[in-house]
Amino acid sequence: MQKKKGFVNNAVGMQHRNLRDRIEAFKQYGGPMCACCGEDEFTFLSLDHIEGGGNTERAKFFGNRYQGGHHIYRRLRLEGYPTGYQVLCMNCQVSRRDNGGVCAHKKEITLSGDELLNEFDKLRVGWGNTEATQCEEYKIASTNLMRKLKLAN
Repeated sequence: MQKKKGFVNNAVGMQHRNLRDRIEAFKQYGGPMCACCGEDEFTFLSLDHIEGGGNTERAKFFGNRYQGGHHIYRRLRLEGYPTGYQVLCMNCQVSRRDNGGVCAHKKEITLSGDELLNEFDKLRVGWGNTEATQCEEYKIASTNLMRKLKLAN
């Protein structure tokens, strides 16, 4: 009688199961490649909630919006891989988070960090100086910044 093969170290077995769940989830949601930019470095990839709401979902499932990782992959496997997810690299994930759901790869206009800081610096008036926010120069700077941010998003 042949013995069942397994891992001597339980931690190694858990890592194997977690990796297997992650790979299978990527296969179910379009393959191990970023749906936005095509990045295929496995260590850069993760799942993205297409319509957002990841924090809310994690809080509902796990009681903590910061818990995710292998817990999500396992839950998706157990639920039969429901729709609403895609594979993205972390650059595209963060870009979508910071740009109102639109990746920087998809934007027509981009602003550098220095450009954004310069625009915000025009709006500095000091604590308690609310009268300064009523002047025409402040209103114009605020409108221009909002327009640039909207165009960039």
